[in-house]
Amino acid sequence: MFARPRRPWVKGAFRQALVTAAVLAALSCAPASSPPLAESESGSSARQVGTPRGKLTIAWAREPDNLSPNFGGSAGGGEFRWVFNSFLTYRDMQGLPHPMIARQIPTRDNGDWVINPDGTMVTVYRLRENARWHDGTPLTAQDFAFAYTVYMDPLVAVHDREQERWMSRVESLDDHAVRVVWSEPYIFANTLGGLPPLPRHRLEDKYRANPATFNSGEEWTSAYVGTGPFRVERWEAGSMLLARAHLEWFLGPPRIDSVEIRFIGDPSALLANLLAGEVDYTSSPAIRGTEAVVARDRWATRGEGYLKTWAKRLKFLEFQYRDVPNWQRAVTDPRIRQAFLHAIDRQGLADAMTDGLSQSADAWVLPSEAIFSDVDRAITKYPFDPRRATSILQEAGWRTQPAGLLADAAGQTLDVEVNSGSSEPHIATIVADNWRGLGINANVYVLPVARQNDREFRASFPATHVGERTITFQGLHLVSSLIPTRETSFREPNRGGFSDPEVDRLHNLFVTSVDEPVRRNAAVAINKRLSEIPAYGPLYYHVDVLLAKTRVKGPLGEFGDQTGVTWNIFEWEIAD
Repeated sequence: MFARPRRPWVKGAFRQALVTAAVLAALSCAPASSPPLAESESGSSARQVGTPRGKLTIAWAREPDNLSPNFGGSAGGGEFRWVFNSFLTYRDMQGLPHPMIARQIPTRDNGDWVINPDGTMVTVYRLRENARWHDGTPLTAQDFAFAYTVYMDPLVAVHDREQERWMSRVESLDDHAVRVVWSEPYIFANTLGGLPPLPRHRLEDKYRANPATFNSGEEWTSAYVGTGPFRVERWEAGSMLLARAHLEWFLGPPRIDSVEIRFIGDPSALLANLLAGEVDYTSSPAIRGTEAVVARDRWATRGEGYLKTWAKRLKFLEFQYRDVPNWQRAVTDPRIRQAFLHAIDRQGLADAMTDGLSQSADAWVLPSEAIFSDVDRAITKYPFDPRRATSILQEAGWRTQPAGLLADAAGQTLDVEVNSGSSEPHIATIVADNWRGLGINANVYVLPVARQNDREFRASFPATHVGERTITFQGLHLVSSLIPTRETSFREPNRGGFSDPEVDRLHNLFVTSVDEPVRRNAAVAINKRLSEIPAYGPLYYHVDVLLAKTRVKGPLGEFGDQTGVTWNIFEWEIAD
């Protein structure tokens, strides 16, 4: 067990949550109320068990550096997590929670979710007794307690502590009951998709010997032992990974016998493989909107396959707030950031990058969300207006020189690097072209594929970076606690180092309050504050796609912050 030190900025929200929790505790004498999220035993628990059959060939853009959900950080990792791992709960496409390793969803009605008068909480997850690791060893509550100890150890480089950081301890009541004690109210305490277990019988000695090197080695790649519907059979580095059905999976064997995952980094080459019949299935981020349109026009309309699209992520500009090599300090001036945003034709950018499948964005919220209209009315917007951008830059002290470039009073030009990943460099090129039209000396830097996993390098961009993240308020990365550091191997997602006490306070209020109106108001206020500064630059809603042959039945898409289209891969089947 590991105790987490309290963050000083949570106190105001914590007091608010205490009041709410005390009210709920006082109501405990009344008839049981409906839980915030309905318990469900439908879906996976009702599956009919059969013999796995057929082979599915998948293409994804990048080879994972790690198959662990909490240690792997490469793009597309959300897919691998569901193939080789299982979780306490999961959500379907309607957002309804279902038990997975857990036998049931903890609720106040069934006594497994307790909110204490002091604001702390306890959830008890009761595990399926037939759950086993890929090596046949029973999965127990001790594996979850061990995992929590590892994830909260500062010596271990962890990619994601989003849920674990709200816990004060995790313990086993017996082999099949995990008790999670929460130091603060947390609205998602009973639908954990985090805290993936670790095989204590295989890894505890390695952890005790040297925590700093714990998450390196073949235990996380070719010799990985997980709990998912598929197990690793063969891994050819740089080429492919072959997964075989886990016949002892606790919900019954998956319907497909084997999955061959090929690593194809070039979207055009991937599309060619798909149209040639070499690949059965692919999805974002391996395939982009432009390739999806080609497939739609040349392939799906002939009945050879199908295309599905949805939006859950945002393309945005993040700014560098820290002193890094070649840092452009001007981006810390809110006026400069305002001018930058006014200078970008975001709808034109969206049309160019998605062939008209998407729209420009102004805030950290999806148009499909009920809260969208409230956020839209509250935020400050920066429509495409080059004249306004030029005026703001002049107010900030930047004047156009004879050569056509902007310069400050000292004669220094406004040099700005637009940093981009290698998958969609055209975004950075279009943004830089927009800025050059104002006299900004903008240039593009495309991150080499060889440095995609160099997290320190990726966090050291000197001015701006084209980012992409799933839009959820609980998963907002622009909080102080998620600024990457050397101590955590730069795994946190707030790469620009943005920090604002009010945003921290509002975000903490959102994830701790059990009062829905309070959480809704906090979400609106977060967007209002982020837009006023502006802390970052929303560009457009990223369109996610999946392409599959008609023989592949079952892929549905993604819901919310549950990353990965393969969340229900155990239900997929080959219809030949």
